[in-house]
Amino acid sequence: MKMTAQYRPYRNEDGMEANEQWCEQEANDVEIYQRTTEAIRVSNRNLVVGGIGIGLIGALLGLIVGYFAHSEHSACIPSMSVALHSVQEANPYVRRKISQMVSNEEIEKYVKAYSLEPHVAGSSIDRHFAINIKNEWVKHGMDSAEIAEYNVLLSYPDKEKSNVVKVINQNSDVLTIESQGGKTLNPAFSPYSRAGNVTGNLLYVNYGQTADFEYLKTLGIPLEGKIFIARHWKLPADEIVWNAQEVKAAGLILYPDPQNYNPPILKSDPYPKSWWLPQNTARTDSILWNGAGDPLTPGYPARLDANRLSVSMATLPVVIVQPISYGNAFKLLSSLDGPEAPKEWQGGFNFTYKLGPFKDPSWKVQMQVYNQLVNKTIYNVVGTIRGKTEPDRYVIIGGHRDAWAYGAVDGAGGTAALLELSRVYGRLLKEGWRPRRTIMFCSWGAEEHNLIGSTEWLEDNLKLLHGRAVAYINADILVAGNASIRVVASPLLYNSVFNATKEVINPNDHDRAEGLKTVYDAWLMSFPNKRNLSNLLYPKYSHQTIIDDFEDLPIKTVHNQSSLLDSYVRNSMQLVRPKIREMDMRGNYAPFFIHAGIPAVDIAYVHDSTMSSSSYPLHHTEYDTFNFVKNFIDPNFKYHATVTKILGELLRDLSDSLFLPFNLFDYAQTLQDFYINLNSKMKVNMEEHGINMNHLELAIRNFSSAAMKFHTAQEKVDLSDPMTVRRINDQLLLLERAFLDPNGLPRNPYKKHIVMSPSESYLSSSSIFPGLLDEFSNLELYPQDTESSELIKAHFSVLVFTIQSAAKIIQNV
Repeated sequence: MKMTAQYRPYRNEDGMEANEQWCEQEANDVEIYQRTTEAIRVSNRNLVVGGIGIGLIGALLGLIVGYFAHSEHSACIPSMSVALHSVQEANPYVRRKISQMVSNEEIEKYVKAYSLEPHVAGSSIDRHFAINIKNEWVKHGMDSAEIAEYNVLLSYPDKEKSNVVKVINQNSDVLTIESQGGKTLNPAFSPYSRAGNVTGNLLYVNYGQTADFEYLKTLGIPLEGKIFIARHWKLPADEIVWNAQEVKAAGLILYPDPQNYNPPILKSDPYPKSWWLPQNTARTDSILWNGAGDPLTPGYPARLDANRLSVSMATLPVVIVQPISYGNAFKLLSSLDGPEAPKEWQGGFNFTYKLGPFKDPSWKVQMQVYNQLVNKTIYNVVGTIRGKTEPDRYVIIGGHRDAWAYGAVDGAGGTAALLELSRVYGRLLKEGWRPRRTIMFCSWGAEEHNLIGSTEWLEDNLKLLHGRAVAYINADILVAGNASIRVVASPLLYNSVFNATKEVINPNDHDRAEGLKTVYDAWLMSFPNKRNLSNLLYPKYSHQTIIDDFEDLPIKTVHNQSSLLDSYVRNSMQLVRPKIREMDMRGNYAPFFIHAGIPAVDIAYVHDSTMSSSSYPLHHTEYDTFNFVKNFIDPNFKYHATVTKILGELLRDLSDSLFLPFNLFDYAQTLQDFYINLNSKMKVNMEEHGINMNHLELAIRNFSSAAMKFHTAQEKVDLSDPMTVRRINDQLLLLERAFLDPNGLPRNPYKKHIVMSPSESYLSSSSIFPGLLDEFSNLELYPQDTESSELIKAHFSVLVFTIQSAAKIIQNV
């Protein structure tokens, strides 16, 4: 009688078949099979053959068990190693280990060490810090660590001549405001302001917004040739400068108004008794922030052999700019006469703000600026942990190291997170763990000047990163307050961010006592994003969520496991979720996302509802020190540790998950939201330009349908097929790139991401496709501009084509 042995998957105690629980297996588990046989009569020959077969099976099982029994597989049979690792799920215990190993004390030590001395980009101290970081990464067990050098154009104040703002009359100097520095500490200045000497009438322009200048025009006040004085708060310095240049200002004085930097109503003593700005302190802020990195090598890396523009050909500000303290601004503003400023323009001084000119008609303002442009070498440090299965797929985490002064909050906090995570991941490597994909740790130079270090490295490696970069995680300002986190991210990373914040405990003891146990809970309470049910793509998947109810609705299950498709749809359709801000140009994440189409995320703790990570009063001043952090921001460094844990979990999720954890429905919903806003606010304008909105609606519908089909197929794939896993991940990896256009936005060719780049118009109305928003904003200001009318039609066509192309990326292959 012949043997008719049958094999069926082993059933566990719950009756689930082993092959049905493959996705949930631990990293070192091996499936066990139970054999059943019928009545058997066996000849000697069959016994021999059977014995040989059993021996071969035993040898194979032994090989597999032996393979998983040790942690390093470099000496294993290559084909066996690749096959097993290619379908191996991430080890869930690593998440817990990362969170347990992150140390408040280590982070505090790093923050102190890297904010000990002023270290402006291009300085010897900054180079010393770069070498230290490289040595730390070698010590922590990185597979490689290197320093990449670039020669770039930086801006510094003249050490021999102080920048001066004067009030003069026909005969003498009435008032002199001179910038003050020290041996190692530069005085406050406006990097990339041109050097020069200008004299003119002073005009108060509020925050220097486009609307502010439009208001002044309605009053019939001439703007050309004036010297403006503006409150630096609502807009970054570079945007105020841009607006001033548009109306042909001769000069611009920036100051921090006490209303925002030390509110009189609080009657609070300034730093060091509180976190408020002293009256004798000015801010240093670059006025070049155009996304091009080094001004002399736009679009290409500033290597030694690079071709460089002449300074006269470079895109640099043309207006003369200088910051002053609010103590000195008081002297200028209190001397103004002319029309009374509107109520909304009144600030924190104890007098009524006037627009100007001076009360004494013989008075003028004179600005003498001696800034210098200098070619300097800057340093990026890159440490690498090689992936075991997909070493050609990169998850990048980076933060800037340079600072205008000591930079304990802005710079050292992110540097501390990078060093602490490299220490933690180094320990995991020593314990035998290795991520599926390669991890790159990057410390950038010259971020404060114009995102130069990260941009030059990106340009240097752009063609390589196009097909290999999974995501970029940013670590610059970690903690600027302790109210809640603030997140900027690509829609592809929403899912990972939400999951990571649900895994990390809320560091606020009072919040936890109130039931806000995780970072996600506190985030949802602080910054809820309430969405309209009728605007959701799949409203039947949504559920009403009140702000203090954080329980997920039970979802469908398949074989006692959550359906990937169902959970993705339901999570993306929740009516209330924490607010994630759209992408801006304010951090090293910008060039990765906006220029290269690499999904990016930035996370920081902030202190109020403005959700700005740079809105702490001592930002970019000499008082951003370790003592400031220790005494007023995060005494026990528990908030720093919390953000580090979130970043560590994001890093693990993106580098070690079998499938890239990108939820395409978040992108589909974002496109839908943009379309609804565009349709409700600008439908009439679009129709006036002969544009059929149905084309855009159809493109978004096609993308949404493709997303549904993609995730439906994803949860049904054969997980034992390495090529299928790789194909799906490649489609996910390349999706963000599909939203790039080689020509960029109509008004900024460096912004290649035409769906989610920040608008050039700087308007408060966001959530609209930026290229269209820019052109309609321009038409509102200049109704007779026929160029904008043509650009709207052309860009609309490109936008529809781009979204249709993105849908093709995720269609079944």
